[in-house]
Amino acid sequence: MKRYPAIAAVLLLAATPALADSTRFGLDADLLHDSNASRGLYDADRKADNILSAEGSVTHSRVTGARSGAVFRAGVRYSQFTTFDDLSNLALTGRAAWRIQPGTEFSSPIFEVAGNLVWLQHADSAIRDGTIATLEASIGSHLTDRVRLGAGAAYDQRDGGDPGRVGEVAIYDMKNSRLWATLDYRLGTKSTAYGRIMYVGGDQVFNSVTSSGFSGAWATDPALAGELGGVVNSYRVDSSTFVYDLGLNVPLAGGHALDFQFSYYTSKAEEGSQTGNKYDGMLLRASYLYRFQ
Repeated sequence: MKRYPAIAAVLLLAATPALADSTRFGLDADLLHDSNASRGLYDADRKADNILSAEGSVTHSRVTGARSGAVFRAGVRYSQFTTFDDLSNLALTGRAAWRIQPGTEFSSPIFEVAGNLVWLQHADSAIRDGTIATLEASIGSHLTDRVRLGAGAAYDQRDGGDPGRVGEVAIYDMKNSRLWATLDYRLGTKSTAYGRIMYVGGDQVFNSVTSSGFSGAWATDPALAGELGGVVNSYRVDSSTFVYDLGLNVPLAGGHALDFQFSYYTSKAEEGSQTGNKYDGMLLRASYLYRFQ
């Protein structure tokens, strides 16, 4: 699941129409615990993992009009899985966004359209290698000096790698649509509490060592087999997924910040022989963020 953007960065970029052209650099370090990293259906299929991640990024903002601006971001991120080592991955990311705030009032909404591209290379999981392309649109508005609301929609297309086995498919060739709503609340003079609810409609991959005989797109996943103790059958089905996030962003001096987040996710198959099957899990994340020019 995609991380909810760090509030410090969101507030900076949301103010783009009022900023001069500038370039900023960023360093992030994350510690993440995923209670169902295997995305397993049943107890025997579920296994937790701890993931350590580090990312470097550069963001450039450019004024395009009196009330509009463009933001370009590029980053490189490495994630180390401590249990499912084969899932460790390197990601190259790029994002281009255009924002406009037509009104001049404090609460005037800010509109954004953006495109994202991610290139993934895993330690030893060829079926997950590939790219993820995203188009999205969102709106946000400050209701008061403490409260900000937002909403958005996106379309994701992921092109997965070669399954490497005769008769199997590129199981991570997936298409999704997303809808979300956010609420940010400033605590005191600096810290911000935030929440998000997101719906994801479309393809999800479920994994199981206890079930077989799936209809539709399926493959086996060697990257999970060792830890789950058997042949892991993976299948891609149309699903309804919900993600709920709660977090706290704490700015520190000099462009430093800490971010803490709790997430709960659940995904339920909506078609085929696996209709009604579902997985769920929780994410706990602690992040250190540094932004500088």
